[in-house]
Amino acid sequence: MNRGIGLVLVGLGVFLVVLGALMRFMVVPALAKAPLSPGESDGGVTQTNQAGVAAKLFDPATFTERRDVPLTVTRYTRGDVPASQTDEAKAGDLAIYDTFQRVEDNAGVVVLANTARFAFNRVTSEMTNCCGANIDGENVEMSGIVPLKFPMFTQPQDYPYFDTSINETVQAVYQGQEDADGLPVYKFVVTVEPSQVGTIEVPGDLVGSPLPTFVAPRYYQNVLTLYVEPQTGAIVKGDSVQLQTLRGPDGTDQVTILDAVIGTTPEQASAGIKYAKTQSALLALLNNTVPLVAFVLGAILLILGVILVLTSKRRSGGSHAGGYTAA
Repeated sequence: MNRGIGLVLVGLGVFLVVLGALMRFMVVPALAKAPLSPGESDGGVTQTNQAGVAAKLFDPATFTERRDVPLTVTRYTRGDVPASQTDEAKAGDLAIYDTFQRVEDNAGVVVLANTARFAFNRVTSEMTNCCGANIDGENVEMSGIVPLKFPMFTQPQDYPYFDTSINETVQAVYQGQEDADGLPVYKFVVTVEPSQVGTIEVPGDLVGSPLPTFVAPRYYQNVLTLYVEPQTGAIVKGDSVQLQTLRGPDGTDQVTILDAVIGTTPEQASAGIKYAKTQSALLALLNNTVPLVAFVLGAILLILGVILVLTSKRRSGGSHAGGYTAA
């Protein structure tokens, strides 16, 4: 009887150990990926909201400067599922996201607007230049991680982060772990030094030029702070301290186009944190808790089963030996 029980325990032990290994090395890698359609539950489009105040905002209609202007930022993101099913996208395990972002003032006037199409690895978030990837319809060389999310299982380290205003990669510098309403998050800071991002033709006297008109270089700089849930790589909140200027012929800033502090709205941050808590808890359960319990319980059952089988063999051997002698 002990032998039969032992064999059953050995079988259960092996099953649990294999189950733990499958969960850890096959199930989790298959699930821990960015979705092909991030807004599937919301009609195929996700919306994120930010708000802030522009201490200075240039009005191109009147060539005057406005002060303390409330701003709202809305970004829409849609996954291009058919594009992600092409051979090239499948080979790179890519998700293809189209985004549109607009910045509006308190009167609903669009201050800035831009579009982007990103092709990125669903696990590492590293971008590629395939599948029609572009910024405002222009093909640019994309590298680093997509600005929409960090890698799955984000590590406490610096990451190359692609900034769509300068179309270049900038380091997202790891600053440590913090708490966001009970959710452990990693803090990253992306610093963009003053960089020329274009030109604007303006009246010469506006930028200190003696000419009737002057093609003024437009400069952009930013300090972006991001809070990332490490299991999923989700950016649950962030804020931006941004400055855009026009420079005159002497190379100095003459006009402030935008001087603003913009951050994730409390409602958006709360929703993001709540969602990240659910997803990270599920990943932690599947990636850590379930495999660990399966391994430990399986090992215990396996050991007990082997002991029972060996013990039953010894007893069986002893019984046969005694009967032979008596005969």
